[in-house]
Amino acid sequence: MTIFKDWEIARKLSFERTALLFIAICVFSLYALVLSQPTSASIKFEQLTKKNADPTDDLKKIFAKIGYQLDSVRAHRQVPRIFLASVPKDFADLSKPSERKALFIMMTLPLVLNVNEKILLDRANLKRLELKKSTGQPFTIIDRNLLKKLSNRYGAVGLNIRGLLKRADIIPPSLALAQSAEESGWGTSRFAHEGNALFGQRTWQSAKGLVPKKREEGKKFKIRTFVDLLEGVRAYALNLNTNPFYKNFRAMRAKMRQSDQGKIDSVNLAQTLLRYSERGSDYVATIRNIIRVNNFTIFDEVKLLDKGARSPLTLQNINSGPDA
Repeated sequence: MTIFKDWEIARKLSFERTALLFIAICVFSLYALVLSQPTSASIKFEQLTKKNADPTDDLKKIFAKIGYQLDSVRAHRQVPRIFLASVPKDFADLSKPSERKALFIMMTLPLVLNVNEKILLDRANLKRLELKKSTGQPFTIIDRNLLKKLSNRYGAVGLNIRGLLKRADIIPPSLALAQSAEESGWGTSRFAHEGNALFGQRTWQSAKGLVPKKREEGKKFKIRTFVDLLEGVRAYALNLNTNPFYKNFRAMRAKMRQSDQGKIDSVNLAQTLLRYSERGSDYVATIRNIIRVNNFTIFDEVKLLDKGARSPLTLQNINSGPDA
C-alpha cells in the first residue's frame, strides 16, 4: 500500500514537471515570435558606426534591416544612430535621382543631428551658468573651467555668456541638408568622395585640401578635407557659429529663439548666407528652393533615437556586410 502511494506521488510530480516544462516552451516560443516580427515604429536602434564605404547596395540592405526609411522618419520624427564615415564609392552610379537623394538624406541627417546634439549640451551648460550668475551664485572651479573651455571652443574669449549663447546653437537640419546637397551634388562630388567634404569649405592654410579642377589661375584656396563625414559636419557647424562672415546668421537665429514660438526658420535664415558662396543671392535662392521643393523643414522636428534604445539587430561591425 505504501509502495502504491509513493508511486502515485511520483507520477503526479512527474506530470507537474512536464506541464511546467510545456508552459515554459510555449512562453519562450511566443517571445521569439514577437521578436521576429517586422520592424515597426516602436522598435528602437543601437548606435551603429560605419567604418568604410561599402557598395551602395550593401548600404541599402543595412538600412532596410534596421527599418530606416524616410517615410518612417517623417511619421515618427526619430532617426537611428547610424553614422557613416564616408560616402559609398559607387554612390554616383545610382541611376534613379530620387533614390540617390533619399539615400543622401538618410546618410547626412544622422550626422547633422549628432552635431546638433553636442551643441545643445554646450548650450544647456551655458544656460545653467547664466542662471547661477543671475541669481548671485558663485561659480565653482569646475564652472570657471567649463566657461573657459566653451569660450575657446566657440572662439568667444572675452564675450559674456549671452554672447556665447548666440554662437552655441544648432544649425537647422533643413538648412544643413540643403547646403550639403548643393555643395556636394547630393553626395556625388569629387570632394565628397576623396575628402569627406559635403559643404565645400575653403581653406588657405591647411595642407590637407583638394585643389578644384576649375580653380582660377592665381587663386590659392583648396577645398578642406576631413578624416570622416562627421568631422566635416562639425567643421561646417563651427564655421557658421564662429566665422565673422556669418555674424548676421547668428544674430537672426538668436532673434528667432527669442520669439514667441522660439523656432528657427531656415528659409528666412538662409538670406544671411550671402557670403557663403561667390554666387551670393543666387546661391541663397538655390538653398531656399532646395529646402522648399524637398520639404526639408520637416526634418527640423526630428531627433536621434535614445542611446540606450533596444534594437532587434545588433551590428558590432558592418564592414563585413549586411548578411554577416
